[in-house]
Amino acid sequence: MAGEIQELVEDLADRLGVPVMLEDREERVVAYSSQSSPVDEVRRQSILRRKTEPEVMAWFRSFGILQATAPLRIPRHPEQGILARLCLPVRFRSRLMGFVWLIDDDEALGDEEVALARGLVEQLALLMYEEELDQRLTSRILSHLLSSSEELREASISQIADQHLFPTDAPFVVVVLVPLGIPGPDAREPLCQALWDVGREVGPGDILHMACTDHGILLVRTGSLDDDEGAASCAERGREALARRLAPGPGRVIAALGDPQGRLCDAIVSYRQARLAARVAAAVPGLGDLPRWRRLGAYRVLAQIPSDQAVESSLDPRLLALFSSGDLEAITTLETYLDLAGDAKATADRLYLHRATLYYRLNKVERLTGISLKDGEDRLAMHLGLKLSRLCGLHPAPEAATGEPSRPGVTA
Repeated sequence: MAGEIQELVEDLADRLGVPVMLEDREERVVAYSSQSSPVDEVRRQSILRRKTEPEVMAWFRSFGILQATAPLRIPRHPEQGILARLCLPVRFRSRLMGFVWLIDDDEALGDEEVALARGLVEQLALLMYEEELDQRLTSRILSHLLSSSEELREASISQIADQHLFPTDAPFVVVVLVPLGIPGPDAREPLCQALWDVGREVGPGDILHMACTDHGILLVRTGSLDDDEGAASCAERGREALARRLAPGPGRVIAALGDPQGRLCDAIVSYRQARLAARVAAAVPGLGDLPRWRRLGAYRVLAQIPSDQAVESSLDPRLLALFSSGDLEAITTLETYLDLAGDAKATADRLYLHRATLYYRLNKVERLTGISLKDGEDRLAMHLGLKLSRLCGLHPAPEAATGEPSRPGVTA
């Protein structure tokens, strides 16, 4: 489909003798002809960045391109480096699919050339609509691939192979994009558009994607079962694309990676891992916005414990006693000390404490809880409990306190 669209764009440019660019309805570049004179900085930047800058977009839209059903002439704007253009809305029936832009600074394109362009634009509209339908079908196939039903998974693998959507024998990673702080209905459209951006950048055959109510999914081809760097790069692009669309939103955007898999029938494994990794990163910001399941350590186990009332009853009562004391300094000191494997010097440095102050706080923890920090079983019970309580929202201290502090603590 993309090849046919590109051929039509090149054909139109050859026939008219002017540069041609096709954008979608959000003014993101879909295809463009080979460079020829005249071109301006706006065209160069659009090709380079694959999208139109906001101020340029506002200038074009001020002429009513979103509502137009017939060609529009856009005058030059010397201050923004814009040459005069002819804009042809690309519509399938009444649905706006995008825009064809023809640079025509000297208005050399007459009625005959415009009529020719309109004929080819109708073909482009049909191709873009078919591409949209193909993406909907691909999303349905991907949803079946990640279904709990084995029959649906097997049927989707057959469809993927028959339609050559994705190599069935290549290693891949499932990435989950999660916008935090955004209600599901408000997140779906930005998710769709961000995934579409990434899909166009990566190209067919190397990625499948779909948007759910509250998260997006990318199935990304990767180098090998031991190398997920390509998938991580794709995940970061998706995270940035979604963050741009939600700006200035109230929350973070997480792009979590499951483990690489070698068979499409195991896509559900990587997907579930990515969902759990996203859950952990949401609860533990110190893990970053690009968490990998393979790097989560003890959280791999803790994340699979149901988040219900049973969690609190599973915590060591001595840890609950420490929480009940309300002594956040003692709690933070204990967690940092255990995170650093009981290294007193490293803990004092991390918390900007004098060594005597550190020992005072640790002794206080032992008095409040009755544990012995020299006992490995006690240390394990406290450490696991601290991590589980943080993951399940029962931890009373801010998560950032366990990482590099934002400011020095009080020393003695």
